[in-house]
Amino acid sequence: MALPAHRQAGASRRGVLGAAGLLGLSGCGFRPLYAPGGVAAGQPELVQELAAVRVGPVFDRTGQLLRRNLQRRLEDTQPGTAARYQLNVTYVPGVEVLGYRQDGTISRIRYTFTGAWDLATIGVPPQPIARSTIPYRAIDSFNIPDLQFFSGDSARDAMEARAMEQMAEEITRQLALTFRRRQQTASAG
Repeated sequence: MALPAHRQAGASRRGVLGAAGLLGLSGCGFRPLYAPGGVAAGQPELVQELAAVRVGPVFDRTGQLLRRNLQRRLEDTQPGTAARYQLNVTYVPGVEVLGYRQDGTISRIRYTFTGAWDLATIGVPPQPIARSTIPYRAIDSFNIPDLQFFSGDSARDAMEARAMEQMAEEITRQLALTFRRRQQTASAG
């Protein structure tokens, strides 16, 4: 179906203006944070900085999920990169009951994981680089099936994995912004 002539001109004009806007942004140094390929796609200096981050120990099973997700996003991007930074992450889980069955048993639970991080150089004494200013929250929930304990455990495990994936993604994004600001400050100064 062909568009009328006046609508074709409007669509063409919008396309040209949109392309001009994107070209203008690229000229001022704008780099989209959510670009395909991760937070540092197409920026080798940023990838190298993120690969130099070592994730400190995070305890318990859920903390290990978070640590491994962070390691995949940071250390594993360029294996063999010398460590220059130490990332310490803390999180606090919170549990809230959302639903009950008629017999009073719990049918749905929501977890809220509130996390914070700080980044310092590896050295004696370590020099602080940055820390999270606003704690990040990952919120997820799951149903507890009636008399199916294995299904309930599986649902909880899947929920924890999703929440730690979200938290790791956000921490990586915040670290990328921190390193990008440091690079801009260094190049401007």
